[in-house]
Amino acid sequence: MIKPNLRPYHLFVISISFLSPLTHAAEIRVQNLPSSTAHIITISGPIERSDYEKFTRQTSGVERAIVLLDSGGGSVLDGIYIGRNIRDRGFFTAVPEKTLCASSCALVWLAGAQRFAEESSFIGFHAAYILRDGKYIETGAGNALIGSYLNQLGLSDRAILFVTSAPPEGIERLSKQKAAAVGIPYRSVKDSITITEEKSFRSLPADRQGAGLVNNPYDPVRVVASFYNALSSGNGNAASALVVPEKRGIGPFNEKNISSFFGSMAQPLTVRSIERTSNDIVQVRYTYRVTKTQCVGIALVRTEYILGNTLIQGITANC
Repeated sequence: MIKPNLRPYHLFVISISFLSPLTHAAEIRVQNLPSSTAHIITISGPIERSDYEKFTRQTSGVERAIVLLDSGGGSVLDGIYIGRNIRDRGFFTAVPEKTLCASSCALVWLAGAQRFAEESSFIGFHAAYILRDGKYIETGAGNALIGSYLNQLGLSDRAILFVTSAPPEGIERLSKQKAAAVGIPYRSVKDSITITEEKSFRSLPADRQGAGLVNNPYDPVRVVASFYNALSSGNGNAASALVVPEKRGIGPFNEKNISSFFGSMAQPLTVRSIERTSNDIVQVRYTYRVTKTQCVGIALVRTEYILGNTLIQGITANC
């Protein structure tokens, strides 16, 4: 049982009856490089449904670009659609130093006409549950869809097997050695980069700050609120994107379990209050009803700051 530290952290008590505004959709920014026709596109934050439309809309006039990725994951279908768009247009992809790109974000990264990352970049693959028309596609069918996408990218059979065999529990992190073994080549951002005759990306910094990626402040209350918002709507992919990589897919953090349990309630989960009780622990009070008995829940959510992101480490709850 987690025992919260009751030192002076009773600073954030939020009554939540409007969870939707707290959802963190991906931020997509387009930056024109001076004296160049090339652009830098950044995708930061969880990839949500309809982010594909946002990506195509905001990048409609871009011809040459490198896409910088900073996301814990989210909607697998939107990730696949964004990836196809990137490959069709010949864009490059990169994950800077000490940056997380997992699950659907890693699928986007694979689409780069050239791929870039650093030793400290965290590129992680995870068994995918694909949400389509409000229902999750089973892992086998989901992997077939992902396999078709990877085949379109021209990846080898070994690479496709590696990605689609990612563990259902936790994250399979891609290292330089694994990438070489399975045929997923990439280069360091620090290397000279050229887009045909374009040399504008040669000075692209490998670090987050230099690449224009800002570390979000440690914000347990907002992230926990976003997580419970995802639970209330039965969106397992959105919830999983806010969990530390090593615990994704495990028990209550399994995307399909979240969708099945929270998406079929007689009375959806409603958060009553969120209170930060110590530096890394947030207390959540909520209600929901599966059948006749209502759960009046209290949860203690432990958070952690990893690679510029506030993520959920564990939850202890009475129901």
